[in-house]
Amino acid sequence: MTTVTLRLPANLEELPAAQDFLARQAELGGLDPRTSGRLALALEEVFVNVCHYAYPAGTPGEIELRATRDPGRFLLDVIDDGVEVDPQGIQEPDLDLPLERRAVGGLGWFMIRRLVSELHCRRERGRNRVSLVMDLPADASASAGG
Repeated sequence: MTTVTLRLPANLEELPAAQDFLARQAELGGLDPRTSGRLALALEEVFVNVCHYAYPAGTPGEIELRATRDPGRFLLDVIDDGVEVDPQGIQEPDLDLPLERRAVGGLGWFMIRRLVSELHCRRERGRNRVSLVMDLPADASASAGG
């Protein structure tokens, strides 16, 4: 198991650095381009949510990314010490309703849940941790050099 960490200021200008970090770690972890792309979309949504909602306006904050390459899976943790969030409590949107009748919000988490193999959200020692897990095909995990 190999874990690499990157800490960035929690502002949208840092999103390209976060995406570059993920792209490099995903490549080293043996993710195919399709899987890597799905994880990149999930990261973008979580990163933007942290930048917009975790820290009160004008309050500096930080986002920590931890990429872990493990046999059979790739894990990306997005960690912040901002306002507590529980996306598990967000109800699934009713996609059968017309747009004008749908509740505002929740589509991002809905999308994230479908992009990744597993999504775990928890509060640990005063910090939010969103874990995005991608399962790797058996042949990829053998070649990733775990």
